[in-house]
Amino acid sequence: MIAIIVSGAISFLFVILSTSIGVNYFKSRNIGQPIQEEVVFHDHKKGTPTMGGVFIILGTYAGYILSHINFWTIGQGFKIELVPINSVILSLLLFGTLMASVGLIDDFLKVRKNRNLGLRARNKIFLQILVGSFVSLYFYNLDYSSTFYFFSGFGFEAGFFKWILIVFLIVGITNSTNLTDGLDGLVAGSSTVSFGGILIISFWIFRHPDYYINFMNSEMVGLELSTLISALAGSTLGFLWWNTNPAKIIMGDVGSHFIGAMFPIILISLGADGLIFFFCFLYIFEALSVILQVSSYKLKQKRIFKMTPIHHHFEMSNWAETTIIVRFWIINGIFIVMGLGLFYGDWVLFGN
Repeated sequence: MIAIIVSGAISFLFVILSTSIGVNYFKSRNIGQPIQEEVVFHDHKKGTPTMGGVFIILGTYAGYILSHINFWTIGQGFKIELVPINSVILSLLLFGTLMASVGLIDDFLKVRKNRNLGLRARNKIFLQILVGSFVSLYFYNLDYSSTFYFFSGFGFEAGFFKWILIVFLIVGITNSTNLTDGLDGLVAGSSTVSFGGILIISFWIFRHPDYYINFMNSEMVGLELSTLISALAGSTLGFLWWNTNPAKIIMGDVGSHFIGAMFPIILISLGADGLIFFFCFLYIFEALSVILQVSSYKLKQKRIFKMTPIHHHFEMSNWAETTIIVRFWIINGIFIVMGLGLFYGDWVLFGN
């Protein structure tokens, strides 16, 4: 329990301090965010330092790794010892970092070209699918069941389709999170709460291993995964300090790719695949608005929304940016509560 608190606290403080330094450094190097031409109401954000997601990643590593240094042992008092890092859990973080590297390349090209166009779409999707395939193969080698679990005890046998679905979810949620990252603090704030909800789930699983061991790898049942999730929540909360409206720095694709990939990776590792649709509902909602808009225009030459992703629709409807952000946070929170309720309901029905 102490390791969970320490991990989150270190990540939070690390990101707050490092991002402060990063803002000044990026400004001195003119590393700013190019704005999409048609989003004229975001002209005031042009030049805002970008690629702040690097600090979220570094903060997660700092909190997770440093929490393995133990300074106090019950019954023995002050005693410095290094707790071994679980390689299986560390691999999850490395996969998230690998996806973040795709976003980092995209950000770098945008800054270099000074326009809101980085990697070509097909190249970006190819790299994302490649990372997603590595993750899917990893879970397969960990002997995860081919059953697609909604809430651990409830699911259906998906067979080989499960491993394809994992790739689809990782790539889909990553891009959905990237689409959502268009308003100050929207992704940073919503992901903090979502990771906090997942932390509750992972700790509950840790306290009731006999039931949940049937749906996940034994390495995931321990406290180690909760420590990583706490580091993620601490890092995103620390970044929100600087990313809240008006943002001093933007997380960029490197940040949205990292956060977007870690959600499905962690929830699949917990044997709670279906909860992705609740903890990532806001991002899926944003992506669906784009899909509906494009489909409607191609089929009927009509637009459903004034502009997508849908947060731009509300901006063009004269909603204040902070109003949109807070209301979207509320929607996100409602679905997180629903997800937690379903998870606990699964325990009540099948766990006892």
